Amino acid sequence: MLKKIGIILCFVICLFCIGMFTLEFLDKKEGESFYENVLPSNNKIDVDELQKEYEGIKGYIEIPDTNISYPIVQGDDNSYYLRRLPSGEKNRRGSIYLDYRNNGFDDENTIIYGHNFNDGTMFSDLLNYESADFYENHKEYIIYTENDEIEVEILAGYIADATVSELPTTFKDRAEFDSYLEMALDNNVLDSDFKVEDVEKIISLCTCSDGSEESRLVIIGKIK
Repeated sequence: MLKKIGIILCFVICLFCIGMFTLEFLDKKEGESFYENVLPSNNKIDVDELQKEYEGIKGYIEIPDTNISYPIVQGDDNSYYLRRLPSGEKNRRGSIYLDYRNNGFDDENTIIYGHNFNDGTMFSDLLNYESADFYENHKEYIIYTENDEIEVEILAGYIADATVSELPTTFKDRAEFDSYLEMALDNNVLDSDFKVEDVEKIISLCTCSDGSEESRLVIIGKIK
């Protein structure tokens, strides 16, 4: 009797695991399909058209010669798009999204978040910036908005403790801003250097570091 119960239990567990694997696979394919088809067939980036389709759209980020080419959305908090596509549909891929505290791309520090996956999608390529060769060949990127093309030059990267506090979007004065930049420079994981006084506004790209939810890789770039 006990042996029969054990067999039934193992069978149920196997069915559960197969079901979970199938759901995860379908979820992954659905997310991939969405992002593969988010742009028209001519691959033209038109933020105005994207905004007509998806209400949370704020821009579009593209880092040349990488897999990072995605719409940027913004929600009322930093949780909504964590596991939702720009369409609002739930999906583990989530979205590339702007910090809810940011006023578009006008703040001293604009923060953009994204997951990274083993298949190289979303913000996975950010992890490659710790390689000197990768950084040397991918120092600049573009953010498209409905009115402009924002050129960004990557300056530094550091590991932030996600359990302590939110990253700052504004600073009380220039001294506090400079102090933040000096901290990033002191903890820089990129093969780079820069002069703090030459920087006026920054954009920070954030993703989980080393597969941990407790630390983030923050890639800082200045608006040119």
